[in-house]
Amino acid sequence: MRLPLLATLAAAASCADPPPAPPFAASIHVESDPGVPVAGAVILRGTKQLATTGPDGRATVNIRGVEGDVQEVTIRCPEQLTSPPKPLGIKLARLAGSRAPEYEVSCPKGMRRVVVAIRAENGPNLPVLYLNRAVARTDISGAAHFALDVAPGTQFQVTLDTTERGGEKLKPQSPSKPFAVGQHDDILVFEQRFDVEKPKPVRYRPPIIPKPVH
Repeated sequence: MRLPLLATLAAAASCADPPPAPPFAASIHVESDPGVPVAGAVILRGTKQLATTGPDGRATVNIRGVEGDVQEVTIRCPEQLTSPPKPLGIKLARLAGSRAPEYEVSCPKGMRRVVVAIRAENGPNLPVLYLNRAVARTDISGAAHFALDVAPGTQFQVTLDTTERGGEKLKPQSPSKPFAVGQHDDILVFEQRFDVEKPKPVRYRPPIIPKPVH
């Protein structure tokens, strides 16, 4: 009596759906600057969180689908970093040696640190103006520097104020230089040579007193 039952169970098992294929893996590497990994970046598919990057800026996601399809995931960067404006397209594929396809993602900083270095030949003790406000002053050698935290793409100018030099006239007078902030921290250099025009000495000539006529 057991043989028919076993045969029935075997036939039912042969008609059952095959087990689902394993998901496709993909490795995502997130950096803010080249060589600077981002920890805590969240990878989402729709509203579902798939993974979070570790201290090395890497995370592995597993996605089910048909090989060759492209699935989109969203990268949400930590605060003070800028998330990618578009989703990341992941092509479902299996590489030889059980390796997962790798994808590079950038989460650039929302603010950049720039240092403005001034070298003013013949320009000691000059106020350095940013947004019409003195932020530094050149030393006896004409050197000065100051730092700013500004958004990438910002444009500004720096001015060397020559109006305080009194009797010495510097040329050019109060020169300015424009700068633009890129996508990386940077050192911006303002080099300026001044010609010093000193006032001509005024010679005193005593009045000529006519000699008395005898």
